[in-house]
Order: sequence, then structure tokens, then C-alpha cells
Amino acid sequence: ASAETAAFDTENRTLILPVWEDMDDSLYDMLVGHEVSHALHTPATGWQDFIGDGPGARMRHMFVNVVEDARIERMIKDKFPGLRRDFSSAYATLHERDIFEISGKDISTLALIDRLNLQFKIGLHCQHTVPFASAEHQYVTRMAETKTFEDVMVLARELYDRQVEEDKKQQEEQQEQSQESAEGSPDA
Repeated sequence: ASAETAAFDTENRTLILPVWEDMDDSLYDMLVGHEVSHALHTPATGWQDFIGDGPGARMRHMFVNVVEDARIERMIKDKFPGLRRDFSSAYATLHERDIFEISGKDISTLALIDRLNLQFKIGLHCQHTVPFASAEHQYVTRMAETKTFEDVMVLARELYDRQVEEDKKQQEEQQEQSQESAEGSPDA
């Protein structure tokens, strides 16, 4: 009851569900369907080497989870088509509550992985437009077409490596700008 969000512990095979006062049946069914699909389709092993436990482990885990969520949600809705309505209603509710914390933000400035997550939650279920550059559309397609957990791992690694490179480039640009500002100041 005190859980902040739903989760499935693949190692201990434990499904965790929050008890929210304002949880309607669709939201409850979506959370159960999502986590049951993790139980059915997400392996307990095979991803720990990539995630590790050092710096960046939490971020790597998030990349795997975002890509895997798209796959397992598609799979549970294919198996139980009646859940499609629950997923749409639940994501509309979560979007209205700004659970994704995007109200007032320019979504196009978010990291690719965050936009992909939004695409497969509110884009797919609420017809909310999530912007992607033309070169990024391949990732939307590939994420929509993941079949196996190995597909998930390949795409998650690629997206993570891409983000690391983008972060590195952005940091270098900021350092260059700082240097230029320092060199141009009257005290230099």
C-alpha cells in the first residue's frame, strides 16, 4: 500500500502495486497488466552485465526499462485485447495528473529516451504529439518492433551510448563557451 509506483521484482518474482485513493479500475487494471507482462516476459537475468552497479547503473537500468516497457505493454495488450481500453484511459488519467512532469515544458528539448517513453505512453494511448527529428524516427519504429528481450537490450545499449555521446559533446561545448567567456572578460 505504501509503494509509490507499481513494480515487478524479476529476481524474487514479487509484484508490487500501490494503493492510491483516486485509483480507478482502468488505472488499476493497466498497472496490473503492465507488471504481469513483466512477470511473463522480462527475464530475471541477461541485463545485469549491461546495467552493472557502478556509476551510470541507474541510468542504464532506465534505458532498458523504457524500451522493455514498450515491448511488454504491446505483448499484454495483444494477449488480452480488452486491456487496450484500460491502457488508454489510464495513460489519459496519468497525463491529466502530469505524472510525466511535462506541463509547460517544450517536449522537443527532452532527451530522446524521455521522448520515446512519452511516445509509447501518451503518444500511443492519448494521441499526444511527441516530436522527433527525422533521424530519430528509426528509434520509434525499432522500439515498436522489438520482439525479444535481446532486441530490447540491443536498442537500449544503442540509445544509452548515443545519450552518453550527446552528453559528452554538450559538456565539451559548455566548457568551450566557459573558456571563451573567461578569455573575453576584462580580468583575463
